[in-house]
Amino acid sequence: MKHASVTPRIRPAEIYLDCNATTPVLPVAAAAAMQCMQQQFGNPSSSHTTGIKAKATLEQARSLARQLTGAADGRIVFTSGATEGIQSSVVSALLALRQQGKGGPATLLLYGATEHKAVPESLKHWNSVLELNATIKAIPVDQNGQLDVDFIEQYAPAAGLICTMAANNETGIKQQLAELERSIRAANPAVYWLVDCVQALGKMQLELAATTIDYAPFSGHKLYAPKGIGFLYVRASAPYQPFIAGGGQEGGLRSGTENLPGIAALGAVLTELQRNDGTVFQPEQILWQYRAELLAALRHVFPELVLNSDQPYIVPTTVNFSVPGFYSKDIMDLFDAAGIRISSGSACSSKVPSSFVLDAMGLAAWRSQGAIRLSFGPAMSATECADACTAIRALKAVVNKHCLVVTDATPTLEIHADGLLQLKHEDSCSYLLIDAASRQALVIDPIAALVNRIINIIQGRQLQLVAILETHQHPEQQRAAPLLRQALNFNQPDCDDFGWPCATEQLSLAHFQLTRLATPGHCANAISIMLKRQQHVLAAFVGDTILPGGIGRSDLADGDAVALQRSILALAEKIDIDTLLLPSHDYAQRFATTLRLAQQESELFVKVLAGQPAAEWQQQLNAQTAALQQASHYLCGLVEVAATDASRVLDKSELASVLQQQPMLQVVDVREPHEQTAGPLQQHLPAIAEVLAVPLSKLCDALINRQLTPARPLLLVCRSGNRSLLACKVLRRFGFSTVYNLQGGMAMLV
Repeated sequence: MKHASVTPRIRPAEIYLDCNATTPVLPVAAAAAMQCMQQQFGNPSSSHTTGIKAKATLEQARSLARQLTGAADGRIVFTSGATEGIQSSVVSALLALRQQGKGGPATLLLYGATEHKAVPESLKHWNSVLELNATIKAIPVDQNGQLDVDFIEQYAPAAGLICTMAANNETGIKQQLAELERSIRAANPAVYWLVDCVQALGKMQLELAATTIDYAPFSGHKLYAPKGIGFLYVRASAPYQPFIAGGGQEGGLRSGTENLPGIAALGAVLTELQRNDGTVFQPEQILWQYRAELLAALRHVFPELVLNSDQPYIVPTTVNFSVPGFYSKDIMDLFDAAGIRISSGSACSSKVPSSFVLDAMGLAAWRSQGAIRLSFGPAMSATECADACTAIRALKAVVNKHCLVVTDATPTLEIHADGLLQLKHEDSCSYLLIDAASRQALVIDPIAALVNRIINIIQGRQLQLVAILETHQHPEQQRAAPLLRQALNFNQPDCDDFGWPCATEQLSLAHFQLTRLATPGHCANAISIMLKRQQHVLAAFVGDTILPGGIGRSDLADGDAVALQRSILALAEKIDIDTLLLPSHDYAQRFATTLRLAQQESELFVKVLAGQPAAEWQQQLNAQTAALQQASHYLCGLVEVAATDASRVLDKSELASVLQQQPMLQVVDVREPHEQTAGPLQQHLPAIAEVLAVPLSKLCDALINRQLTPARPLLLVCRSGNRSLLACKVLRRFGFSTVYNLQGGMAMLV
């Protein structure tokens, strides 16, 4: 008997797990929008047949929205999305308060501390514009994200408007609306109540008219409709002031010709949601099953994963977690390289290094800074869930290979686990010097935020530790070196305060030699460490003596400007003008400097190196220190990049022709090793492209070893184009004449 051949199913190139940010448009919704644009394109305000058909489409969608939200006799107003709905609600409530003679500091506007930023920002804006001048207060939440009912009962009597949410966009935490209602109405029956329901539809049962909720905004693109369409529920008795005036559409509640294609698409989605037969939208028990499967896959990769929100406080479609030792960006870059789209929280606050939601919940800083949100939609299929789990589980091999998680697996030292690694956290730098052949390693200037990462590398690679060194010590600061020694059980009884073995003038690590030079001045206890090969100085770890763009401060309790100048002059005698100087702080994200660059970039440094008396430059140094300290408080380690940082920015359409025209062009992948393994760049480039892997953490190593040639044209590539622009800026500073950047990075190639 001849068996039919079975074609294996290929996993999709992109696994999308960021549905709380936005969702793909359902095919039936896209078809409805297209039909509306091409065939039923009438204006709903027109009285002819084409307009009447358009009006019917609009009212059918409104009827579905009314049914699915339990709106009954409440008003359903079509909007451009949730933000407009929130603005309209806030303006309506605040105008009503003003008409009632309420306002001033005694009137309170309350909002949940974990609300989407659209809510508090709207309150602040319209409170000012309407000159209500009320007092705005955040309602605290507990560690489970639940609003503080006692706080509400205390402050609600003086409140004019209370804003809460049905389900949180970052954590999936749902509020107990019935309990909130009892507390709010017992304290203040007349207060206006806005509930953000954006993340609720399709995930929670809603019967709005059975509550005393006054306003409830919804957004289509969070539920498989296009962007630019939403609707607002307004309780029949609630005040409403049209936010947009004009032709009187929407019964005079929201003027402007309606977005009929968007409304038709939204109507198609609501029709599928109403079916409730599992053909498109899944019942709640299936969504919980999907969540369990995805969570099991995540724990397969990260056994120490910690959930930041969990049952019974959540909707099933959101998994918010942190992994000890990881920042959000680490995991996001890894997943994105593998084609798995997740986020670090709210897409509207993706540039914030920590989650204000988790901060409000009182969770530890490492959980807030490392928070990852994985979210799927209520229309996820079993096949999509299985594909997602397979893709996530496949990352275990990548994580193990690069020692992101320590395992019992036999380590394999790939090319990146050799030589100098510059590990950065905000504006601080730590260094690992590794010799792959002998499996020896040396750590310089460890910082607390990177201790776990360093431990994973040392233990995961089964490296023999030679020394843990520091270039300087501040008595008032907690030192990371003792923590690292304790964690690694690395005991060196015969060493000085810097970790340098006593009675040893030179440390050896394979073909490297390290010597030290006393360089006090920034603080009383400071050294610089020379990295040599065959007695030639390759680089110097200079701590805070010389910084990229300037010199270290000398105004600390044990600082001394005269001693700092002597140290810089002594260091200059030991090195060449182009020797790489590796700092322990890099406020401008320049990675390293040299004596030549320091003189070009700092007039102050020229004075110091020329031996001018400290009285002539110390005041200028202190002023620069104060300015830097103030700036770094707000932008710690942040650097702006611009297209001009590259010699030229290439569009992907130009790539093939440029590679043909410039056969010497070297493509450089500056992503980190785990990203390169999870998603190789070569497969997305023309065959003629030669890819050299130089992660940003190995950029200084590449400069030391002349792995990159200044005269050869380079095309730098990263995930999004930002890190490669930063690398362009750094390399141009070091004299590289032609450095191109790929616009949009690898994201535009996949």
